[in-house]
Amino acid sequence: MNTTYERSPFIKSLIASVAFSAALLLIRIIKTDSLFFLFLIWNLFLAAIPYLITTLLSAKKVNRVIFWSGFTIWLAFLPNSPYIITDLQHIRLSTLHSVWFDVLLILSFAVNGMIMGFASLQMMQKLLLERLSQKVTNYIIRLILILCGFGIYLGRVLRWNSWDILQNPMGILSDILKRILFPIQHIDTWAFTIGFGGFLTITYQLIEYCQEKS
Repeated sequence: MNTTYERSPFIKSLIASVAFSAALLLIRIIKTDSLFFLFLIWNLFLAAIPYLITTLLSAKKVNRVIFWSGFTIWLAFLPNSPYIITDLQHIRLSTLHSVWFDVLLILSFAVNGMIMGFASLQMMQKLLLERLSQKVTNYIIRLILILCGFGIYLGRVLRWNSWDILQNPMGILSDILKRILFPIQHIDTWAFTIGFGGFLTITYQLIEYCQEKS
């Protein structure tokens, strides 16, 4: 497994990329005198949590209970990494004068979120390979990417967030079960899930392919 994401040059490049996004946001705030897009900072913080979790799990050998507990928390937060893509919906509020700058601004945050998410997923894949077979790990990774699509739906459409797993677990469980038990009535849910899950799967496979060829 390629460990490119774990090397310090990656961290330095990521910090520079995040700084660039922050600079774009600052410019917009100054130019428009509006704090509207400040939520991107919070969304990027949430996107970084899975990467921080896998970094901690990779730092030293942990026992089975700690690992799988960390895995569960990681999985709950992972959809936050690609979630920022859906913030592009706010472009409809932009003026003709600022729309392209806003597209650049949101995409810069979204790309950073996805990079951290894929870096985290790659580290988790390595950790799973230490405990499971290659075949089982590959299935789990693909399932995780589809679950990310579902997680994005829960966040963007139903407006649930990762914290609600603790604050209102029955509410989230109820919404999930409705869509599992009555899939035809919630066909939009599965179209959204498969669409975003497929996009993430294809993108991740392309990244893996490029790393194998490098």
